[in-house]
Parts: sequence; structure tokens; C-alpha cells
Amino acid sequence: MENNKIQLEEKLVGQIEGEFYVPSYQRGYRWDKTQVNALLNDIYENGEQPYCLQPIVVRKDEHGRYELIDGQQRLTTLYIIYQFMKTIFPIVKTKYSLVYETRKENADFFMNMDDTDIASNNIDFFFIHQAYQTVKTWFAGKGEMQSIYIVTDILKRFDNHVRVIWYELQEGSEADAIALFTRLNIGRIPLTNAELVKALFLCESTARQNGSVISNDRRLEISLQWDTIERELHDEDFWYFLTKKSADEYPTKIELLFDFIARKTDGIREQFFTFLFFNERRDDLLILWDEILRYFYRLKEWYRNDYLYHKIGYLIASGSSTIDKLMNATKDMRKTEMDSSLDEAIRKSIDSKKPYGELTYDNDYHLISNILLLFNVISLMGNGSGSRFPFKEFNNNNWSLEHIHAQHSLKLNTQEKWKNWLKQHNKSIGSLRSVLSDQNQIDNANRLMEEIDEAINDEHLKDVTFNNLSDRIVSMLSIKGESSEYVHSLSNMALLQCSTNSALNNSLFDVKRRQIVDLDSQGKFIPYCTKMVFMKYYTLERQNNVSFHFWGENDRMAYIAKMNEVLKRYLKEEISYGTE
Repeated sequence: MENNKIQLEEKLVGQIEGEFYVPSYQRGYRWDKTQVNALLNDIYENGEQPYCLQPIVVRKDEHGRYELIDGQQRLTTLYIIYQFMKTIFPIVKTKYSLVYETRKENADFFMNMDDTDIASNNIDFFFIHQAYQTVKTWFAGKGEMQSIYIVTDILKRFDNHVRVIWYELQEGSEADAIALFTRLNIGRIPLTNAELVKALFLCESTARQNGSVISNDRRLEISLQWDTIERELHDEDFWYFLTKKSADEYPTKIELLFDFIARKTDGIREQFFTFLFFNERRDDLLILWDEILRYFYRLKEWYRNDYLYHKIGYLIASGSSTIDKLMNATKDMRKTEMDSSLDEAIRKSIDSKKPYGELTYDNDYHLISNILLLFNVISLMGNGSGSRFPFKEFNNNNWSLEHIHAQHSLKLNTQEKWKNWLKQHNKSIGSLRSVLSDQNQIDNANRLMEEIDEAINDEHLKDVTFNNLSDRIVSMLSIKGESSEYVHSLSNMALLQCSTNSALNNSLFDVKRRQIVDLDSQGKFIPYCTKMVFMKYYTLERQNNVSFHFWGENDRMAYIAKMNEVLKRYLKEEISYGTE
């Protein structure tokens, strides 16, 4: 793939001509009905919009034939479609033919694909016959009177709109066809947009600037710069600062950068949109490469700057913007202008049409999530420790809101879940008992713990018994006389990874606090502010007498006060203390 003797271009299906032979190291034709129908539907439904198929990889032999290294299934299906269309419209011409090195009789069968008896002779015939019947059924489904018009439409698409990426290894190329076939087919690693773009820059036949061939020295320089960019993008901290997309989606990491420059969005169906964007600019490749370098080094500058790292990282992680949008929006801005622009984008991301204190878990989930994410990011940005918010952890995992104090045991519907919940909370009752001074309260705790033990050992534990115990546990581990209206408010929410959240669901504050400590000691990532909440640092900043068994009004007020302090410049108004 590094060899520069490659011809790379777009070619309309109607322009494909010549004799193609499928070498012995390849299996035969194997597309099923679903794949054939999908190809026909894509071609037809795309109308007169440009549509690009997967690359056809070939190499000419000494006889002038094309050795078909990759693309046999697509090229054969197109050939079958052409052959069927001839039966409806005899003037249809197929400009290419297919020959199999070890299965020469396949060429004859292409003239008799409708013959069911011959189709049973071997596995190749079976799949070719099945594909032919699928094409026949597809056309029939459009209506008998419409067939001639459908054929005409398909031919127009083949001649004007449907293209392949023609990837031809030139004579004298050192590339090993069998090794390349193995990588593309056995290894299931297709030619990516990035590899095709690389061929544009590094191949003699395509690497041009204003009509002149780019020198070997310049191509070598581009190759080294390419490798540097690729290596740096393998740094997951850098990668997940740039995007929420999984690094696994990009076998060649530099393709993400090319997607940004090509302004490829998730809604674009064209698989090779990015390559086609670069291909259209192949006469200005040096100018384009300089643009790529400037783009990359600006991203590195943002990544290294703590303030830009946190502000931009938040906007991307919250889904409020993307790197390419920010790049385009700020490219002509001075430093102060850019800072103001980012701050305004952050404000918009947490703007609320109602007072923040009225936000609820059920109705404002996304907004609360953004506020808590920003709270975590800005807390680290300004704490002077040099710590950075790990967007790698955030963007590479699923996150959710966690009730700091649940006040219920919903969704527990099996005896195993009941007993597990009772075991966890029995420890908290025991811990609370050790600090109680009122003998009546101590006696109540002792009785409750005895009943919990009995329930855990009861092989026939009933829901009525569990519900009675859970109500008493909730009462004992909650502050007496407090309203429960705060439960779904911002003052009772924290950000946690979904896998961690599932382990904490339905637990009361003290149980969750213990589990958070345990997870943190195991090296699990717990967001900074979530740890501060469960360790009660915000409460300790404002009062000395703190109970670690309860999550009460003083704790919630301290939590909201800290949010207001940290997020002051981004809030349109102070966050009021809940709905109580």
C-alpha cells in the first residue's frame, strides 16, 4: 500500500470494460439475496444523486487482462444485472467479461443463469443463479409494464451517477496481489477513506500540484508527516478530546481529521464521501496538505492549553458542538474573541427556560447532565492541581444521572435482589447504631437488624415482608421530617458511569457512599464532583458537624452553593435550592 505505482480514480460503472479474471486464491461468487437486493435498492433509490461503490482493486497482467484482487462480488453482481437487463432490452451492452482461473465453466454459465438444472452442478452456479433470480424478482416487483423504463433508469444511473473507486496496481508494482487480497478479504480490513486519500498524495499517477507531478522528496516529507499525525492520534487522551466517536471505528486514525476537513456529518450516506472530497481537489494537493497540517497543529495547540482543553472538551462531550464546527467558527478570531465565543457556547448549552431549581430528573435529564458535566470540568480546570478532566473516560463510556439518596427500592422484584439490598443496608444500620446515643434508637436498630437477618435466611421471603423492612430501613437512614420533593431535583443528582450506576441503583446515601469509596479504591473512574459529594467535602467547607450516614438539607444546600460558585460565569441566574 506504500508503493507509489498506483492508478487511483473514479470510474462510472458504464465505463468499466475489459476482461477480468478471478485468480485461484479467491473463492467464488457468494452474495445472497439480501446483498443483491440492497445493491439494487441503493442504486435505484439514490436517483440521480452521485453514488459510489466499494473500490475495485485490479492489476493488469502481461495479456492485458485485469487480475481482480478485490471487488469480485460487486463486479459479478453488476454483470448479472446487465445480463438480465438484456432479456428486457436487447440493445443493452456489457463492456466487460469475467473469467475464473480455476472455474472456466463459470463463463459459460453466465449465458444460462436462468437454468435451474445447471445451477445445481456446483456452489458457484447456485449463488449466481440465486442472484439472477433475485434481480429478476426485483424488476418484476416494479411492474411488468414498467420494466423497460426501469432498465432505462438503471442504465442512466450506471452511465452517469453510479461509480466505483478504481484502484489499479501498475505494471512493475511491488505490491503482492495475494497478500493484498488476504488483507482485504480474509482479514476483513477494507480499503478505507484514509488509505485512498494517502494514495492520492503519495502515488506518481495522482500526486500533482497545478498539473505538475509532486517531487519524490515532497511525497516522502508528506509520508513522514502523515505518520507523525497518525501516531499522535493514537493517543486516546487526544482522540477523545476531539470526538465522542469510538477509536475502534477508525482503523486509520487520521481519517477522523480528514472527515473534519471534508465536513462529513453523521447523516451523510456516501461511504467514500471523504475520499471523493479530496479526489475533487487532486490538482491542489500541496495546498490541501498544508491546510491539513495547519488544522492538526491548531488542534494540538487547543489540546495543550488547559483552558481551551476543558472548554472545548466540554462542548464536544456534552454534544453541544463538534471540533470541525468550532474550528470553522473560530478560525479568524483572536484569542480573546475565541474565549468569549466558547463561553457563550457553554452558556447556551446549560440555558434553561425555567429556574434551575425546578429542573427534574424526568423532564430535564439532558440539561441536568450538562450542568453536572460542566460542574466537573470547570471544577478541575480551576482547582490549581494541574489535573485534567479525563474526556477519554467520559467519551469512551456511557454515563447517567444517579440519585444521591434514592429513598425507595423500586425495580427489585426477585428474592435474590431483595436479599442483596437488605445485606447492603444492614451494614449501614449497624454503622449508624454505633454512633447513636439514644437507647430507644439503639434498640430499634438492633430489632431491625435481627429482622433483616431473619429475612435474608428465609427461603420463602415474601414481598410484603421485604417492603415492610425496606420502608423501615429508608426511615432510619433518612433525616426525619424532611420532604421527599427534592429527590428528583438537581440537588440530589450526581454523574456516574452506567456500569457503576447499575451497582448503586435503589441504594440509600450511606450504602452508595461506601460503594463509591470501594470503587474508587479499585481504580474505577468516579467523576471529581461525584466523589466530593459522597465524601461530603462541600458540606465540610460550610460546617464542622457532619454525619456521613445521611444526605440532608444542609448537604444539598452546600452542594448547590458550590455549583453556583463554580459555574457563576455560565449561569443565567443562580441555581435555587430545589423545590422544597
